[in-house]
Amino acid sequence: MADVYIVYAKENSETALKVRDLLSESWSVWLDDLIVGDFSYAIKENIKEAKCVVALYSSFSDKPTITGELSLAVKYQKKIIPLILDDSDPPYPYGHFSSIDFHSWQGEADHPGFRLLQKKIGLIAPPLGKPARLAKITSNPLTLPTVFMSVSSHETQFDPVGAIEALRIHETPSILVSAYDLVKSASRNEMITEIGAYREKGGFVLIDSGNYEAHRLKDDKWKPAHLKRALIDTPHDWAFCFDNMNPSDKFDVAVRQVVKAVERDAKHTSAQVLPIIHVKQTSKGLERLPRIVRAISEHLQPPVIAIPERELGAGLAQRALTVRYIRDELDKLPYYQPIHLLGTGNPWSIALLAAAGADTFDGLEWCRFAVDPELERLHHFQHFDFFKTKRIRSEFMDRVMANDSIGYAGKVAFHNLEYYAEFGRIMRGMYSKGHEEAFAMGVTGMKSAELRTLFPGIFL
Repeated sequence: MADVYIVYAKENSETALKVRDLLSESWSVWLDDLIVGDFSYAIKENIKEAKCVVALYSSFSDKPTITGELSLAVKYQKKIIPLILDDSDPPYPYGHFSSIDFHSWQGEADHPGFRLLQKKIGLIAPPLGKPARLAKITSNPLTLPTVFMSVSSHETQFDPVGAIEALRIHETPSILVSAYDLVKSASRNEMITEIGAYREKGGFVLIDSGNYEAHRLKDDKWKPAHLKRALIDTPHDWAFCFDNMNPSDKFDVAVRQVVKAVERDAKHTSAQVLPIIHVKQTSKGLERLPRIVRAISEHLQPPVIAIPERELGAGLAQRALTVRYIRDELDKLPYYQPIHLLGTGNPWSIALLAAAGADTFDGLEWCRFAVDPELERLHHFQHFDFFKTKRIRSEFMDRVMANDSIGYAGKVAFHNLEYYAEFGRIMRGMYSKGHEEAFAMGVTGMKSAELRTLFPGIFL
């Protein structure tokens, strides 16, 4: 008995096969290309035994073969989930079922319509296993795991304009820019111009809420209206909501606070607005966090959900375990929900927290420290001189080091950016093969037994 039976016209067979292949990762799916023997008998029996029916509605769906299968589904009281592929009328008289808009679906596992389909099927038939980890967020150029290079005026070696210019020249694929600087900085217009130039070269821009800088500078006048201004004035691809730094102790209220924040800020941009979840630093707060993250995912189904790393526990071992608990809770969903950790740019932390279940990160480390590429450790920015002989080797860095017009700070920044680019490529390659522990061993220099002792429950 299959969990899902797919009804489709032969003209939509390519789409049906894509739906079948993706759904088969979590449910048993029956498609009529599996028929052996009597066609009509196989159709009748498989509809009768299926737990639900997914029907592809298009201009070809009024054929007798389609309406005939739908009539059998109705006869056997099956839940019918139509997927709307075009603007044609649904087949008569089967247009009254709650449907899903699939106009723009091209086979993406993280498409909002497909994730809604997974959610609806999950209400009828529990998934056979946990959802597969995404290797790519297909609505944009992001591959996972990935690190956003952050830009901020607070305690960094570069002013925001210079930082964005360096990221554009390096062709770093994704950056995070603070809304605080986009509103408060005297060079905000230059920043916006530089961001536009960065995006024209294919860069992906995520706007942060600005609360990090406001909190550090003790600016209690920073409000959602300021984020609104940044969203309206600045070209971007994603934005974090203006986060509530003091969430309620009540589960339902805390969830509603985040949902309302996303809905409020989404009114000011056509880009995706992403939730940020804060938690009270108590044992009960950490215990409740995984369920809150899952509830937010069920309400919003966002591309990623963000959580500040510093709020996940006192040390890296506790933080990794908290991420694992969150991932375990999210794995109960019928779709994969990526997690973003705010303020995580240390290579060791990224390797371990990604192994625990996080997917995207952001950090200012590239413009605050100098990276030792052999030990993969961060050092004082002025200590780059120690690493000149063992710097990252690339054609780009050879040109940088030979260019006398690039000052000391620029050489350090480009060295760090080249390190993180190579770090990301290796991490994605190893994670795609399930070698998370081997990657963490390579980054930290620890043996498997040491990692498993220090981080129990992470490397299974």
